[in-house]
Amino acid sequence: MSLSKDSDRLVESARSGDEQAMTELIKLVMPVVESEAGMAQTFGAVTGYDLVQEGMLGFLNAVFSYREGGEASFLTYAGVCIKNSITSALRAQGRKKHRPLNSYVPLDELDSADKLSESDPESVLSMEDNIACIMRCIEQDLTELERRVIKLHIGGSSYEQTAQQLGISTKSVDNALTRARKKIKAASNT
Repeated sequence: MSLSKDSDRLVESARSGDEQAMTELIKLVMPVVESEAGMAQTFGAVTGYDLVQEGMLGFLNAVFSYREGGEASFLTYAGVCIKNSITSALRAQGRKKHRPLNSYVPLDELDSADKLSESDPESVLSMEDNIACIMRCIEQDLTELERRVIKLHIGGSSYEQTAQQLGISTKSVDNALTRARKKIKAASNT
């Protein structure tokens, strides 16, 4: 079986809650996440660990929005989703309104993204734990609105589309997404 067909099978299984399939997908995309986070780290004040988290959110987006039979394989699609998620985080940190938040100096000089390695089983386990923590946070810690907004966002809906579907303003969508990201980040840092 080809890698493309195998990854399509894994995506379907992961969507159904198969933890082993999710583990295999994480192993497949881990090098992409690390590479994108490493390259993007030089462009802003966002730490490597935060970029890896954003990349993993992009990966989750890919798992739940990928449609088999398209022109791109899952791995190609996931790579684009990961890169877009990281790029979006970099753009957000560059906005003037975020300047005070992004002008800090990290306390530890060793960045956790440098510690991750695609051949290191500990890194894979760490990412599995991170994904499980994110999923648990989405289900347990987010309000109903935040949960609906983040699921639509992960599914690829724009702020405007999400606002229309939920009957709220785009500012409310932005606020809910910001709160959800803060909660997810706080939960994954504990």
